[in-house]
Amino acid sequence: PLGTDEEQLPVIEPVLHPSLCLELPQFIVERIGQILRSPFMKFVAHAVSFTIFLGLLVLNASDRFEGVKNLPNETITDHPRQVFRVKTTQFSWTEMLIMKWVLGMIWSECKEIWTDGPREYIMHLWNVLDFGMLSIFVASYTARFMAFVKATKAQQYVDLHVPDEDISTASLPEEVAYFTFARNKWRPSDPQIISEGLYAIAVVLSFSRIAYILPANESFGPLQISLGRTVKDIFKFMVIFIMVFVAFMIGMFNLYSYYLGAKYNPAFTTSI
Repeated sequence: PLGTDEEQLPVIEPVLHPSLCLELPQFIVERIGQILRSPFMKFVAHAVSFTIFLGLLVLNASDRFEGVKNLPNETITDHPRQVFRVKTTQFSWTEMLIMKWVLGMIWSECKEIWTDGPREYIMHLWNVLDFGMLSIFVASYTARFMAFVKATKAQQYVDLHVPDEDISTASLPEEVAYFTFARNKWRPSDPQIISEGLYAIAVVLSFSRIAYILPANESFGPLQISLGRTVKDIFKFMVIFIMVFVAFMIGMFNLYSYYLGAKYNPAFTTSI
């Protein structure tokens, strides 16, 4: 038996009222949306996304764990008429994914600036770190893209003006021949070298961002907070130490400044 009429009503009511059946999926969607918009779920989603991003950074460097394929004074091309820099400036699939992740994080930071305002945004140290990290990533990939464009133009010149022969024996203009040189002959101001340096700095800042997630752990959180306060106390001590050191340095300078430039004359001294 189903029981009394009052007990049967919650079962029969959706059947008798189709409008309630149509509203039930909407209620479920709204409920799921409320759960996903909760601060805890936002933190978990952000942590998972950033962990995947760090995994992509590690995966992008995995091909060099066993060493480089060619030495700095060697050039490797796919065919004799290929410009060496065209091969070295191409973006890999992991670098493309990193670029997409960076664009997504930039969009997230822009939304936060729009919501909280620039003044409130820069009051948080982690926001400043994120802004610097993303700016360096953008600068790195911009320099890399500039190097790729210049290498592509050099390849187009070779395809149009150089006969069907090995470009290693062809006579090329200086601005085109430069893109066939090995790494040890690149200029210090080369966009690709600048890109690699900026990328290394951005990777370091990216991994330092892990400290933002650690306070959520019951073991590492208190340890990180106590360590941060310890570092602040050390800096305070260093300020006092430097003040005392500068004071003694100025006093000793005033005491011995009269002998500045004096020379010792060993003419009438003998060694025993």
